[in-house]
Amino acid sequence: MRASAEQVAADWLRSVLFDRGYLARIKGDTIKVYLVVLQACNGEPDRSVTLSLRQLMERTKLSCPTILESMDRLESLGLVVSTTRQRGRVRTYYVADPPSTAA
Repeated sequence: MRASAEQVAADWLRSVLFDRGYLARIKGDTIKVYLVVLQACNGEPDRSVTLSLRQLMERTKLSCPTILESMDRLESLGLVVSTTRQRGRVRTYYVADPPSTAA
């Protein structure tokens, strides 16, 4: 029996958050931002997704500074990589498949 795409995505997310130890390292509202980014890429790693700050704010109901701080945290953890650096532009993020964290 083949696993559905949704099951594979759920297994990957469970692996990242629990088995690899990232849930303990993602603080506060950052988990909301990460889940919205994952939803935008259909829960699949190694994909790029384009999201505006406004889209992130609308979907999470968080403030602009909170979104920016959360994205910085996700980047520092290696969970996402901003591939667009131009100020005022809609950013494209690469959703990484991170390694296990050190215990």
